[in-house]
Order: sequence, then structure tokens, then C-alpha cells
Amino acid sequence: MSPTTLTWLLAALLPLILAGCNAGPDHAASQVLEAVLESHRASITGLGAPSPSPSPAPRPAGPAARRPAPGSVASLLGQSPEGVLGALGQPVRRRPEGNAEIWLYQGAHCALDIVLYRDAGAPRVAWAAARASGTESRTEARCLSELASG
Repeated sequence: MSPTTLTWLLAALLPLILAGCNAGPDHAASQVLEAVLESHRASITGLGAPSPSPSPAPRPAGPAARRPAPGSVASLLGQSPEGVLGALGQPVRRRPEGNAEIWLYQGAHCALDIVLYRDAGAPRVAWAAARASGTESRTEARCLSELASG
């Protein structure tokens, strides 16, 4: 085979060879992106919601006394410590930080950080963030559900 023919053949087959290397859309990456978007949509929706009313009186301790898990981290914003305790129970760690207090909730597959600031003497949740731990994908809502179930 002459070098010219070989060059022409290679030029004609190269696009076909490269097209065969394309594996198509990455469905796993798409699913992860959808889960992340779902989690962030819930947070963004909660940011536009009116401030929650003060929490009712504390309930007796125990899993049966807990309310359903919050649907998003944003729904915790503005809550009193009693409201958070009623929904999620006791945090695994509490740390004072100036006029704030940081709470850590730790589950098997996720963690939740909550920062409470004193506003006119009454502490309220000013910031909260959920994060997955390990390699398993975890939405914000699923993390909160896991933490609430104890």
C-alpha cells in the first residue's frame, strides 16, 4: 500500500475511530447533578419563605416526641434551640464561639452544622449546612431525615 493511500485511508477512518471512543452521556454524573440541584432548590425555596414563628414549648425527650424531619436546611433558619431539638434531638457536639453556639449533628452518611446567634437575648439559627460523609450520594432532605430518625 502506498503512503498516499495509507494517509487517505487513515484520514477517512479517523473520525469513525474517534466517534467510537465517545461513550455517550455520563448518566451517573447526570444523576448526581440532579440530586445536587434538588437539594439546592429546597434551600433556595426556603430562603424566600417567611420567618418561622417561635417554636412551641419543649416536648418531652425521646424519639416519639420528635416532629417530622425538616424538608430543607433553610427551614431551620430562624428556629429557636428548642425547635431544632424537637426536630433533630440532641447534637453530638456543642461549641460556644463568642456570642454564637455551633452545633454538630452526625449521622452514618452525613453531617449537619448549625450556628445559633443571640438576637435580642434569644438564640436563633442563623446558618446551617448539611454535607455528605463518605462516598454515598446524599441529598439535603435525606440527610435531615437520617439525622431526625436518630
